[in-house]
Amino acid sequence: MTENNRFLMPESSTPSANPSDHSVLARPSTFRLPPPAVTVALLMACVFLLRLPSALVPHELNADESIFLSLAMKFMVDPRPWIAADLTTSGPLNSYFISVFLWMGFKPGFVLVHMLASILISLQVLMAYLTLRRLGSEKAAAAGAFLMVLFYGLVTHPHYLHYASLLLPTLVLMVGFYLFLVWLDEPIGRPTGVQLCLLFSAGLALGTAPWCKLQAAPITAALGLVVLAAIFRARGSSFSFSWRVKELIAFSAGAVLTSCVMLAVLAETGAIRDFWYSYILNSLAYAGPLSLTGIITNLLLLFLFWPLRQPLLFWLLGVGLVVHASQGGDILLFFRKRKWACIGLLAYAGAALFAACRPRYSIGTYAILLVPPMTYLAAAPLRTFPEVAYLRKSLRAPHRLIFVVLVLLFATIDGARYANLVRATRQLSHSQADWNPRIAKAVPQAPATDSNDRMATMKHILARSIAPCSWEVRDSNERIADVVHDIQKKRPVRSLAIWGWAPGVYVLTGMPPATRDSIEFTAISPGPLQKYFRARFVGDLREKPPDLFIDAVARGSLMWRDWTENDGYESDPHLRKFVEDNYILVDELTLVTEAKPIRFFARRSPAPQPQ
Repeated sequence: MTENNRFLMPESSTPSANPSDHSVLARPSTFRLPPPAVTVALLMACVFLLRLPSALVPHELNADESIFLSLAMKFMVDPRPWIAADLTTSGPLNSYFISVFLWMGFKPGFVLVHMLASILISLQVLMAYLTLRRLGSEKAAAAGAFLMVLFYGLVTHPHYLHYASLLLPTLVLMVGFYLFLVWLDEPIGRPTGVQLCLLFSAGLALGTAPWCKLQAAPITAALGLVVLAAIFRARGSSFSFSWRVKELIAFSAGAVLTSCVMLAVLAETGAIRDFWYSYILNSLAYAGPLSLTGIITNLLLLFLFWPLRQPLLFWLLGVGLVVHASQGGDILLFFRKRKWACIGLLAYAGAALFAACRPRYSIGTYAILLVPPMTYLAAAPLRTFPEVAYLRKSLRAPHRLIFVVLVLLFATIDGARYANLVRATRQLSHSQADWNPRIAKAVPQAPATDSNDRMATMKHILARSIAPCSWEVRDSNERIADVVHDIQKKRPVRSLAIWGWAPGVYVLTGMPPATRDSIEFTAISPGPLQKYFRARFVGDLREKPPDLFIDAVARGSLMWRDWTENDGYESDPHLRKFVEDNYILVDELTLVTEAKPIRFFARRSPAPQPQ
């Protein structure tokens, strides 16, 4: 009998801690689920449809998705990673994935990447269902997948609505963990070749994740060590040392395959140095020095600001599942019967928590890494749903009544936020035809409040964290792209480079970046590698001078937290000389009143060659 089958023994065969206890909780639930295929199909369709209103918004929800899409456009012209396109702290696979759909004939646009994000999330719901079904039971799988539907379906913050850099690596890690669980079962009669293929595939998935996002490397390392330890665990005399060596070779071959292929491509294209500086050293510099205080601070920020970032309903219901499982003895039974699965799950959760809190900047999208392991921890021990009679009895206890009230409160908040999102998306679809992008916006001043007025301060905090928030998208990219189209009416513009953080302009104009960078974060932000990235940017411009150069470092456009309007192209002497020697100012665009304008420089006509 396999480890999984022992855990899934009938409820009546499980000895009760108290034989005389004949409570409703000790009896199997009378609730019956639809067939597994129907259940998972309904859950996937539900999360996809809930995200559909925001997915159909033809605007940038987050600059990251514009980075991936613009560089996917660049890969269609030149597929060399870190030579043709540099995704900074993200690997090339995020853009390669989009390039596949561009190659199939899909038009590059924001709706496309929003739909791809929803597809990746639907696949995550599927993997969560399959994993929890393997770990626990059908009802555990349905409960856990439903939690993910609530999380990704009702969320309204753009952090979780756009094509985020962590969606693809999270899905790949979920696949690797699921294959590890399938391999753990080892049912009698399974061919040895299948076991080796499972290990190879698990290693391949885990080894691929860091090439989607280097931030996934701690999770890959943690799960990889668990798999190696599980290979040499005590499994009886039938598993010889030579067989374990074969398993080790199969897993290791899969784990290093993606890295070997990518490094071979980098060596062939001469991109090893660029890869090392951009993906390794730059990612380490962005993460900052390892600090326990910083990790704890980011952990607190991750949870204290939860209402602003994602629904608390997800975690409240997760806690409720854990409490219900602990009362039925399911948690102890789960950990006793599924030892190595639990070790892998705890390693997964711990590594994901470290990866989300390790960077010095606390960004909400990092929580995407935490969703799968936290879902598994909440739902895996669950074997039965509580009966209605038990729920009525629970409401009599004050602490349980408070819990139910909190669940209903946050469900109402999430519903109100979601309704506000749907209303805002409808308004965006009916934009005014006489919209003038050249009219500068007035930035309203925040009303002054008395710092000693505690009641006013409390109302402000509650309004931001609990009340339905406004939902809007930036229009700076559309306004800049409109000016580019005006310039194209007067002079040919077939290539474009932007100094700043406006990758959406590349998408809207249909022109991929002339340089390998879609944003100049590393060249503008002070740091140990700034000199390298500035020299590389100017070198790319000299090699392939674009027809149009835009300085987008200005208020109203997206700027990093430590940028100022003094960080324009003039802040780099070499870039300033290159622009002044080869370009002329042809247009300006003021996004907000009393702010520095966005400047557009056209390439000078080349001097006539002597006869």
